[in-house]
Parts: sequence; structure tokens; C-alpha cells
Amino acid sequence: MKNSLFTYLITSLVFMLAAGTATAQQDYNLTGGNGTPEMVNLGLRMRVDQKQYGLSIGTNLAYKNQNFNISADYYYHFAGNSGYTSLRPWFIKSGLTFLSSEGEWEKRTNLLLVPRLGREFNLTSEFGVALEVGLMLMLMDQNKAKKTRTDEVTGDLDVIGSDVLQPSAGLKIFYRLF
Repeated sequence: MKNSLFTYLITSLVFMLAAGTATAQQDYNLTGGNGTPEMVNLGLRMRVDQKQYGLSIGTNLAYKNQNFNISADYYYHFAGNSGYTSLRPWFIKSGLTFLSSEGEWEKRTNLLLVPRLGREFNLTSEFGVALEVGLMLMLMDQNKAKKTRTDEVTGDLDVIGSDVLQPSAGLKIFYRLF
């Protein structure tokens, strides 16, 4: 499932990129970043006026568990000015992030709502950095045991924990394609 989902996402990103080349009011950003809950991630954002729509996939190689996440985000840029682009640097973001973590003892899946406030810092007309802070709200938390635990076993490492509401933050580097 992991490989077919990855293939589907890459195909979707390529389709979004190809579909928008005919319209002059759209542009695309390649992104790379790190955050909670997105972990280390790569993505693509499509701009339409002062809005952006984004998809990203991520993982954390430091965990012993097999893990990945998929995020779909909506950005609304609302304040400020930049000398490099007409896109306003301040934004609010609403995102959905699906996480999957599978270890020796259990498989855990989560769906999170991730609202944030952020700001882009345009370093050149093509390159910039974005900082985001907000919350993550757990919408779904499924945990399926794979083995019976003994008293000595504390379990696999959770990707995000089990609290319903937690702080969230992210750092993204972006490159404007066109």
C-alpha cells in the first residue's frame, strides 16, 4: 500500500504541474521542510491569486518504525508586501495530515487537522523560507496490536503521541518554478 500511495501522490503532483502551465495566474513551488506532524517532507504548492494548495509526503528516518505521512494544505495569504512577488507574505493555513507508523508491536494511523499562522521570507524572486506555528487536532487515532506484549515491553515509539490537541510548528524552504 505504501508504494501504491506514493506512486499515486507523485502522479497527482505531476498532473497538477502539467495542468497549470496553460494559465498565467498560477505558479508552483517545490517545498522541503521539517515540522510536527509532517516530519521531514517534500511537496508541491500551486498558487492561484492569494491562495495556495499544497500536497506533501514525509517521513522520519530516526524512528525504528516504518512511518510516513501525507499532507494536503490550503494557504490564504492576507497581509504584507514583498519586493519579489505579489503574493502577500503572511498566511493562515489549514491542513489535513494522515500519519502511519508500523513497528514490531503495533500499527498506528492518525488523521490530524493542522491550522497554522505563518510568514514567508522571500530571499530572491525564486527562493524563500516559511515559518509556521499553530495547533494539531487529532481527528482519528487507530492503534492495532500486532503481538501480545509482555510486561517488559513498553511499545513502539509513537510518531505524535495520543493527546487530542498539541502544538504544531514547521519550517519550509521553497523554490518557485514559474
